[in-house]
Amino acid sequence: QPIFFHNLGLVLKDRGDLEGAIRVYQQVVRANPKDSEAYNNLGNVLQENKRFEESITAYRKAIEINSNFADAHSNLGVALVKQERFEEGIVAYRKAIETDSNFADAYYNLGNALQKKGDVRDAIQAYHRVLKINPNYAEAYNNLGVLAQEEGQMEDALQYYQCAIKVNPNYAEAHRHYGMALLLTGDFLHGWKEHEWRWRRHNISYQKKNFPQPWWDGSILERKTILVWTEQGVGDEIMFASMLDDLLQMNANIMVECEPRLVPLLQRSFSQIQFFPRGNPSNPKLLNTSIDYQIPVGSLGQWLRQDESCFRKSQPSYLLACSDKVSKLRKKYQALAKEKLLIGISWKSANQRVGKIKSTSLKNWTTILSQPNCYFINLQYGDVDAEIKQYTSGSNTSIYIDKEINSLMSLDDFTAQVSALDLIISTSNTTVHVAGALGKDVWTLVPYISDWKWMLTREDTPWYPTMRIFRQSKIGDWEGVFLRVNQALKTAQDTHGY
Repeated sequence: QPIFFHNLGLVLKDRGDLEGAIRVYQQVVRANPKDSEAYNNLGNVLQENKRFEESITAYRKAIEINSNFADAHSNLGVALVKQERFEEGIVAYRKAIETDSNFADAYYNLGNALQKKGDVRDAIQAYHRVLKINPNYAEAYNNLGVLAQEEGQMEDALQYYQCAIKVNPNYAEAHRHYGMALLLTGDFLHGWKEHEWRWRRHNISYQKKNFPQPWWDGSILERKTILVWTEQGVGDEIMFASMLDDLLQMNANIMVECEPRLVPLLQRSFSQIQFFPRGNPSNPKLLNTSIDYQIPVGSLGQWLRQDESCFRKSQPSYLLACSDKVSKLRKKYQALAKEKLLIGISWKSANQRVGKIKSTSLKNWTTILSQPNCYFINLQYGDVDAEIKQYTSGSNTSIYIDKEINSLMSLDDFTAQVSALDLIISTSNTTVHVAGALGKDVWTLVPYISDWKWMLTREDTPWYPTMRIFRQSKIGDWEGVFLRVNQALKTAQDTHGY
């Protein structure tokens, strides 16, 4: 009976037996080649199994049988967009909408595709159409908030996030976006609270550790032991490490699990703290139930950075580079530079989600790299030798590549390299966090709407007292940023100040 096999396929899919569900639906379509519903269900399971080409074939077969099958058109669009075939996906969504003008999910999917493609206005129209059909569609409010935030319309963004949360109080993604927006605007007290929702999100990109200890609730830590475990990227680990000294001031015994490459650097910088390389499984010592509390490092802010007055501006640095390495590198660079200013540069981010808008091209740097009294040293992590060679061969500029430093392999060596320089100029990436934590003069180049760490409009940040922020005045305007940096660099050379 077809209905039995349809239901069996759904049961197997819900149990996670995707291969079993695929076999069932394949049997159904072999027995009944005109069963468009079975082809659609087969496409869904294939798509969930990341067999996108096969799922596309199944959806197209369903549509061939029934050209008015709105769900199949919409599902086809989802599969195409997941392969970044945006134009084809948009066509499929529009077909679904032609078939069913009140198909809210198809409008939402259309908005998603348009948003990813960069068609902001059309995406906004699609999301508003969703809300006209279904005023309780929380995901549409959330995405409108994201788009408003990207356009710098922060009041609208906050309202959209609030609407999403009102419709669905347990919508973790909206809470997280709301928290990031609040932190961006400087509302630390409420922002950190919303930030805690990050652990309830689906498809979280970093791992929540399952240590046995209770989470710290901000209570007194005198003679207590607390385990702090790091999360997210290396730059975030370095920035949040600025709060470790606050825990020391509470007379706590502190144990930290962190990125293995950071252990030598952090152990030197915080000699009273025990550091352990992050592993899976974790070091057995960290599983001891006699440890009083645990907390992820990104959650410390709710207790230690509730407003800007909590930041320790009297301590401009907290990382200590190896002094012998610093001395050796500085002597080498000074000999090469012949009394020129030693400037380290980095121009892009490896962040897959937002790296594109944070990154620049070396061509943008030409006016800066042409400054006569400056010696430029590459701080860009990754294999960029060919990129630098291609750029410098067609210009009168040069960028020194220190072959002895591998920033991805040894963060301790990289930290010494940064510490050996006079000034660091970089887009928002790990380099600026290292420089800021060392108390080096660092100029950070950020997009119009930046990561929450750099807040809005201001040229400074409470996280790093020695940092100066150069921000786009409008979306995508790196040219204006580099004009201001170039002028600031000329002024700095005249006044010997950064």
